[in-house]
Amino acid sequence: MVLSLKQCNEMGIEKNVNVQNASLDQQKSHYQLKEAQSGLYPHVEGYSNFDYYSAIPVTVIAGELFGQTGMVSVATGTKYDWTSGFKALQVLYNQSYFTSLKLAQRMTTMSDLNLQQRKEEVAYQVSQMYYLCQTTAKQIEQLNGTMQRTDKLLEIAKLQSENGVIRKVDYSRVLVNKNNLQTQIDNLHQLYQQQLGMLKYLIGLNGAAKVELSDSLAFSATRSLSSISDLNNRTELKLIDKQMEITSLTRKMNRQGYMPTLSGYGQYYYQGQRDEFDFFKGSDKFAKVVVVGFSFTVPIFDGFEKHAKTRQHDIELLKLQNTRKSTSDFFTKEYTDAAGQYDSNLKALLRQQENIKVAEETYSVSLQGYRQQIVSLSDLLLSESSLSEARLSYYNALLQLKNAELDVKKAKGELLNY
Repeated sequence: MVLSLKQCNEMGIEKNVNVQNASLDQQKSHYQLKEAQSGLYPHVEGYSNFDYYSAIPVTVIAGELFGQTGMVSVATGTKYDWTSGFKALQVLYNQSYFTSLKLAQRMTTMSDLNLQQRKEEVAYQVSQMYYLCQTTAKQIEQLNGTMQRTDKLLEIAKLQSENGVIRKVDYSRVLVNKNNLQTQIDNLHQLYQQQLGMLKYLIGLNGAAKVELSDSLAFSATRSLSSISDLNNRTELKLIDKQMEITSLTRKMNRQGYMPTLSGYGQYYYQGQRDEFDFFKGSDKFAKVVVVGFSFTVPIFDGFEKHAKTRQHDIELLKLQNTRKSTSDFFTKEYTDAAGQYDSNLKALLRQQENIKVAEETYSVSLQGYRQQIVSLSDLLLSESSLSEARLSYYNALLQLKNAELDVKKAKGELLNY
């Protein structure tokens, strides 16, 4: 399976459990919004109530109504009371409810930002591991080239040793050098397999899957990142801004609790009242009742509950403002450091390129001189070691440059721009 960095990031984002959970939270927030919007529609329910009065309630009324003097106790109602019907309620005006709808919408946006943040975290981890695998593979490739040169040198040393031109111990030194080089290659192979296994884990592939990385470790020597960038694209700052919006709306909704509420209601039901349980005898045992009305409520005094909640929200807003300023200052510093590190690593990489050129020239001259017996074997081995070290150092510097570039993208909020 040949994979580019973009493909690895996409696979990692798709398979990562934190991203999956954030996606589920996003879906949940959309249903929470629909739940909040349900208040815009009338709520209708059916009901049936049956009451049995073992003692019928008594009402005291003036006896003059019955030709008596004084107050008279009169039983009201019947022993059996059965009511069945439908009732509906529709909120017509409730300002705090409409604000709660805006709050639910902001919560939905916040869940989107949380998902974005999880994706960025995965992209950062996968990109780091991808670059690390590429660097190790390049170092193995360079050491294999060194091994080929060492094999040729070993052949030359063997012939010279057999012809008595050099001592046998010199030949042994080249052989030891080759064995040490092979050990280094074997160790790097083992390290590469571990790194590749971690990459496959991050992108959700089976450990036995065969993977080849297709992207190169190319870089642009003319790129400079030292200028200050607009950091408002950072997901972390967007999340804080959204938290501030939510807190402001919650504060507003709490204060709107002082405003009146207007609702409309209606009932359609049948009521039956009997002294005997004979509701199923005859067809005139129930009376139809239809009621339509409005309910208007005005909060007057709540023991300063809403005032205390409002002050809590004021304090929370101040905390969020402090957090945003501190976070913004840190991100500015982070970007400046990352851009400075990138420029420093770029200069180091260019120096390593020059070192490779010098080491190659030195090795070529030393090899030619060794063949002509004017350069010692020690000098040749030293120049060969210097060339190998220069090439390995070059790829280490390139890895540092790639990581610095990744940190710059993170500081600018561009990790998902593969």
